[in-house]
Amino acid sequence: MPAVHHNLTIPDHKTLRAEAERQVKDELGPIARPDDRFKRACEIVQQADLEIAAHAEERNQAALSLWFYDGVRGLDRVLGILPNAYTEMRRIALHGDKKATINPGGDLNARMNAEERRAAAEKAGVPHIKDAADRLPSLAATVSVATARRKAAMPFLQDAALVLTEEPYKWTTDRIAELGDVTPKYARDAKNAAKRRRGH
Repeated sequence: MPAVHHNLTIPDHKTLRAEAERQVKDELGPIARPDDRFKRACEIVQQADLEIAAHAEERNQAALSLWFYDGVRGLDRVLGILPNAYTEMRRIALHGDKKATINPGGDLNARMNAEERRAAAEKAGVPHIKDAADRLPSLAATVSVATARRKAAMPFLQDAALVLTEEPYKWTTDRIAELGDVTPKYARDAKNAAKRRRGH
């Protein structure tokens, strides 16, 4: 059974991420007041988390479907993740364990053939998604951008949380948490992360 050929677009993840990070920095950088900056950074992180939650699973299912059922290789580039992370994703799908081997009989040199891949996927409950090739590139790009926005906003969020606990503000983490619509533990962890970055 030959591999199915798809014309998969590989998103330019590097450019997409750089642009997303730049936009966040350009937006948060000029905000002078730490309370306003913290609030907006929290909104960006929360929005990114929602997008990742909404699309990452669908992205992963599309990639797994293409590999197991259609034999498409090199999907880590479409996903915008490292090959090791992609291998772990397939191991988890099959065995629920990122360290388990996906090679037949544990032989590191053996590869599953098309029938073995399909049978393993069916046994593991990996769905076959008919339009996976059409959907994967845009899902991957969406997750990439959201992840980059989150990553860019976190230092602003953390630094603002720390500043708000210091003079002249002296806010409690409860008050900071309320402002950002987060838990006090989240605010405390953010403040502590900023402290660690400062070398405290």
